[in-house]
Amino acid sequence: MMNWLKIIATLTMLSFFSNAKAQGYCEGPGATEDEDGVITFSGSVDNMTGCDFAPDEYTVTIYKLALCTNLPTRPTVNTEYDVSSCVDVIDSPSGQEVNLAAGSEIILDGTLRPADGTYAYGYILMSNTFGIKAIKQFTNTMHTYRNGPAGNFCWTLDSSAFTSDDDTFPIPPTNPTPNLLCGAVAETAGTFNEALDMFGPNAYDTGPFPVESGTLSADLITDASKRLVNADKTADRLFGVQTFTSSAIVNSDSSLLTVSFGVNQASGMWMENQGNPNEYNARAIGSGPFSTYMTVE
Repeated sequence: MMNWLKIIATLTMLSFFSNAKAQGYCEGPGATEDEDGVITFSGSVDNMTGCDFAPDEYTVTIYKLALCTNLPTRPTVNTEYDVSSCVDVIDSPSGQEVNLAAGSEIILDGTLRPADGTYAYGYILMSNTFGIKAIKQFTNTMHTYRNGPAGNFCWTLDSSAFTSDDDTFPIPPTNPTPNLLCGAVAETAGTFNEALDMFGPNAYDTGPFPVESGTLSADLITDASKRLVNADKTADRLFGVQTFTSSAIVNSDSSLLTVSFGVNQASGMWMENQGNPNEYNARAIGSGPFSTYMTVE
């Protein structure tokens, strides 16, 4: 059946890869964002929370998406995940790259219609690397870490890093940073590829936690082992399982499976205090909270 599955980028969801629950603009201690998307930071970076924002583009690669009659078994460091009760909706061994510009609708290729039935669960297998393209304006003076150009704009450059590279700071990062540039006038943004290799120090699984239409869990794994990783910089896949609030019913009247990705606050600043009041050294515009959920229409 042609075009049976649609991927929709929305601005309504959060909290896939973190426990942040805020919605709307960047808003939290030490950070505000006005209606034009201009951010103001104040005080020490150590006291700031809740400032994530929509990038201009957010790229993910999807390998599998399925509906399940029984709850899939999550992987451990010793055992593979079990999806034997699931039927594929997407099966793309080489992966399908999806560019989630906010508000866009994307039709994936090679979709499969599952058999009629009642499905209480679903899972998605995707790359743990996210491509971020963004230009962001600030009222603050932002310095390219550490001795590069400064100004009220920062934008992503073509580069890559691991999430743990930010978490392990203050181990000295590359100076100047290859991940972003700041200046008085915004230039063309490149794509910063962040590999999500941890959810926190020594944390490689998370959830379940509430999302739209149910609860979600996520595990960092390798494609070769299908098992949970136990070290930074080792994962190459993300395995996410959703339990639906209401079971998805596929019958002769079902015409469209909708998968919505929330990218409202999917980016955040990697930065440190610069030394002057309310000025900051920026290292990257990295990945922030991200969410996915499935509904059947």
